[in-house]
This record gives sequence, structure tokens and C-alpha cells, in this order.
Amino acid sequence: MSNKEFSEFCALLQAQRKQLLDEVRERIAASGEGLGFVNQSKTTDDDGAADAAAEMDVAMVIRESQELQDIEAALARIGDGSYGSCIDCGREIGRARLQASPTARRCLPCQEEDERLRARAHSARL
Repeated sequence: MSNKEFSEFCALLQAQRKQLLDEVRERIAASGEGLGFVNQSKTTDDDGAADAAAEMDVAMVIRESQELQDIEAALARIGDGSYGSCIDCGREIGRARLQASPTARRCLPCQEEDERLRARAHSARL
């Protein structure tokens, strides 16, 4: 991969990181506005709906945290020069794949194999 391509993907990843962090900050600010002392002491009529909303918020935070970790890992790979190389076979990850998923760690054939293995392992546990 050329230095120009490394720079392009670095800029793309940094933009994704900034956007994700901005979204997290907005969500925190919005949730903080709705959490005054009056709201904290209220009991909702629909505790199930409140629990479901809280579970969705937790799931979203976990997903966003994983996305940030993936972005940071990709930026580290750019830094050490290993970005764009498959972690399994060492071959180059296709440019189209990296454009679609800039945090990709595997080439498409290795990613498909990894997903098949995970599906089999999951099925075996059931």
C-alpha cells in the first residue's frame, strides 16, 4: 500500500472517529438534560419500557465502544505499517473492502472463513 493510500485511510478513520465521538458526546449531553433530580425520583408507569430503553442504551454504548476500539486499532496498524494486510494469511486486503470497511483486519476469503468457523462453534454450543 502506498503512503498516499495510508494517508487517505488514516484521514477516513480519523473522520469516523470524530463523528462517533461527537455522537457519543451528544447522546451524553441529551441524557444528562433529562436526568434532573425531579426525573430521577419519578417512577414510570411502564417500568418494562424504561428497562428496554436502558438496555438499548447500554447495547449502543457497547457497540460504539467496540467501533472506537476498531478504529484505534486500524490507526495503530497504519502507524506500524501493517494496515491493509490480512491478519490470517498476510495477503493484501482489497482496496474496495477497505473502503467499505476501513477497520477490516482480514481479506474477504479469510473473513468468510472466520465467520463460518464462528457459526459452527456457535451451533455446537447450542
